[in-house]
Amino acid sequence: MKKILILAFVAALAGCATAGNRTAPVTLEFRSGSQSPAPGLTKMTAPGSESPVYISEQIVLSNADVESACVVSGESGPQIEIVFTEEGAKRFSTVTEQNIMNPLAILVDGQLLSAPIVRERITGGKALISGSFGKAEAERIANGIAPK
Repeated sequence: MKKILILAFVAALAGCATAGNRTAPVTLEFRSGSQSPAPGLTKMTAPGSESPVYISEQIVLSNADVESACVVSGESGPQIEIVFTEEGAKRFSTVTEQNIMNPLAILVDGQLLSAPIVRERITGGKALISGSFGKAEAERIANGIAPK
């Protein structure tokens, strides 16, 4: 059983490293959010959610902060794994530390993909994005995020 899990993990990592079939670029934005309305915040709702989130106009992370992206399997379906650049990893760590107990909005092409509540500072230079998207949509996003 242990060997199977290790092979699956290695296969997932190999998929990230060799994401060669690029699609049209997508615009990735991470923005600070709030669960309450406030001046200057835009109300949005993530697909599959009934609760609105109020999003800042300021982009705190973008495509320029991403080294690579790929699709990995998660418990609830496909997820997008993002590996940040060295500078992006530092910025992500700072942003998550500053937004504990608040949503961090993740937008793709201006549409809210997900807005998870930050529970703790996230270090390590990686993020997993889950949402109500299928494998084909996750692949389109992952392939379009990272710089060519």
